[in-house]
Amino acid sequence: MQITDPAALEILRRAKVARIATLSANGRPSVTSIYFAYVNGHVWLGTADWTLAAREAAADPRVSVLLQNERDPQDRRILRITGKAVVRLDGAAQRIFMIQAALRYSWTPGGLLNQWKHRHLLGMMRRYHAQSADKGKPCVIDVTPENVEILEAP
Repeated sequence: MQITDPAALEILRRAKVARIATLSANGRPSVTSIYFAYVNGHVWLGTADWTLAAREAAADPRVSVLLQNERDPQDRRILRITGKAVVRLDGAAQRIFMIQAALRYSWTPGGLLNQWKHRHLLGMMRRYHAQSADKGKPCVIDVTPENVEILEAP
């Protein structure tokens, strides 16, 4: 199956969180839940260069990404994308990801309502992002799909 298959695109459209599996230097797997965007046939995951997912993807580009429609418990399909990752620190990737993420998560009726309901947390979020900036740089984990399959959840 290709990433452009209609069934794969439907799961990509409905999923809200991706789970990326990476490998440590000694082969131990790690799974991280993270926001994502689908950009020109690639899955982009937004994070920072100091996170475990970014460090492991930079060291060993073999990754798997799992996506599913979390809002519909009747939809038991899981999209598994296996491919190669590149950790991108360039400003162009950051801008594209931020726009895609805003369109996917924030600039929707539900996203705007959620932001309004949680506006009291704005100061805490600013402090968190300021602390994160001290630790490292924002990055995008750019996954090029090599194998795409739909699995059935148990």
